[in-house]
Amino acid sequence: MEEYCQFESFKPQCWQREIIVIKQAFYGRRHAGRCTETEGEEIARNPRFFGCSADVTAILHERCSGKNQCEVRIPDPELANTKACVSGLTMFLEASYSCVEGKH
Repeated sequence: MEEYCQFESFKPQCWQREIIVIKQAFYGRRHAGRCTETEGEEIARNPRFFGCSADVTAILHERCSGKNQCEVRIPDPELANTKACVSGLTMFLEASYSCVEGKH
């Protein structure tokens, strides 16, 4: 599963005869990783600022599955509306997808 930080985009893309299938997607702060490296030491390693997320697989499935390509920019209003974590924390997207043969 890949991380997509603030001001990055999730841009799955498949070959011409393939379509996107979203496997899993979470929005929040499940764990420390690449997206938290630039935060201050107090936040970046403090476990109380992690472990919160919302399963947004259905949202990304609606937007991307069945298409050849799509783009979701972070932050995204619909994902942020899940209110996965306490207000004020920077959240990020973790998502995985596959490409399967099909028509879009």
